[in-house]
Amino acid sequence: MQQLVQEPLLHWALRSFLAALFATAALSKLTGMEEFYGVVRNFRLLPDALARAVAMVLPVAELAVAAGLLITPLAGPAALAAALLLAGFGLAIAINVLRGRTQIDCGCFRNGMKQRISWAMVARNAVLSAMALAAALALPGARAAGLVDAATGIIAGLVLILLYLSASMLGGLPARRPSTAAVKGR
Repeated sequence: MQQLVQEPLLHWALRSFLAALFATAALSKLTGMEEFYGVVRNFRLLPDALARAVAMVLPVAELAVAAGLLITPLAGPAALAAALLLAGFGLAIAINVLRGRTQIDCGCFRNGMKQRISWAMVARNAVLSAMALAAALALPGARAAGLVDAATGIIAGLVLILLYLSASMLGGLPARRPSTAAVKGR
């Protein structure tokens, strides 16, 4: 597995996918800061003052991780930071699922399509965290990428993020459906 991730094309695909994931998440949070603060507060893991600070710092940290993943000398630490952030998000979700608070929004992307938290979301974060960790561990042994490998890998990563975001939006559609009572009242 490690040799596979060390292939330049696949390594760039993984890094660009993760960079796009963190960049889109950060940008969506920055465009709805007050709403994101409400999401952080709703997880009920932090005092109010700390929740606001986390809501303000988290998108900036996500942008830094995204940029670091695309700059080879910074990619290792950025991938480790990505793995830690994703594991932390998964832990926060797991705590709330264990509390029975599955009706709350994950806050992953502020696109108007709220996604309820679940064990599937915990598993998703575990997989994403493992991907980031694999990228970090494979980087020292990865062969240098030529222009074609890097460009193809970046394009592949962007295609993967489009598929990921499409699946994420489809997962949020049930939250946007009008209730049956509202439909009957028409």
